[in-house]
Amino acid sequence: MRWLPVLALVLSGCVDANPVDPSIAADLACEGARVAVLYRLMPPAPAPASDKCDNCDGKGKVRSGDGISVFTCPVCKGTGKRAKSVLCTTGTCRP
Repeated sequence: MRWLPVLALVLSGCVDANPVDPSIAADLACEGARVAVLYRLMPPAPAPASDKCDNCDGKGKVRSGDGISVFTCPVCKGTGKRAKSVLCTTGTCRP
């Protein structure tokens, strides 16, 4: 999804093989390169502000669909805290 603007610029540059003004093709190439560099320089998403579990809102318990029964949260296993990251291969950790 993040390469969609770059793909759009590349495809728009490939529409006319013989532009009337040759500087247009160079401008499109430069613009495509600029967009690609900007996307690579975007900072990563910020870390979550709290470590509360998103499923139970930090309570450790969730209600069933009927709202009567209360169960231990299956996501945090009753701790009320966000699950720790287990996959950190390229510098970006995912739970």
